[in-house]
Amino acid sequence: MKGIKLLAATAALTVSSVAVAGPNYTYAQLGYLAIDSVGNEDSGGFELKGSFGFADVFHVGASIAAVELEGGKSKDGADVDAYDIYFGYNPAITDNIDAVIRVGFEEAEFKTQDNPRVKEEALFLSFGTRAMVAENFELNAFATYSAGKAKVSGVESEDFVEWDYSVSGIYSFTEMFAVGVKLDIDTINTGTLFGRVNF
Repeated sequence: MKGIKLLAATAALTVSSVAVAGPNYTYAQLGYLAIDSVGNEDSGGFELKGSFGFADVFHVGASIAAVELEGGKSKDGADVDAYDIYFGYNPAITDNIDAVIRVGFEEAEFKTQDNPRVKEEALFLSFGTRAMVAENFELNAFATYSAGKAKVSGVESEDFVEWDYSVSGIYSFTEMFAVGVKLDIDTINTGTLFGRVNF
């Protein structure tokens, strides 16, 4: 009986490992960001993001974004240009679940009609998991700690720290093409709808 149970468990693990591979770390994606507004004007923008995986457990990535807050600079809001770069470590927990740790740098510049420009620069540490819950569907969750400075033209800079929490779901139509939804919860809540090309 023990031999039959062992054989069944081995077969189940083999089928699982064949059917569901781990997450992919080499891709490019374009997304639309919808951001919570406090006034009557809409906030949103676009983000271009890329990642390159290597040596099975490492990856590097970068993103750039252009956003209008509260209608943008032309409507007494702000235009925001932002980017980040990061290095990641992604050891496998199981065949289809990875632990992910990333360290990186991010910068955002806020432009308004009347006020001086504001620039935020920060180092960040991000950690979470990526899980292929089905052959073509991924769920992931991350927590990110950022520490940096907010610099205002003509004014002394101020230090800041913040936490960001995010969850994402990604559905792959084929091995190459996928779409996803991401929700960020921090000082500005953001939802992102994106298309991804895997390589």
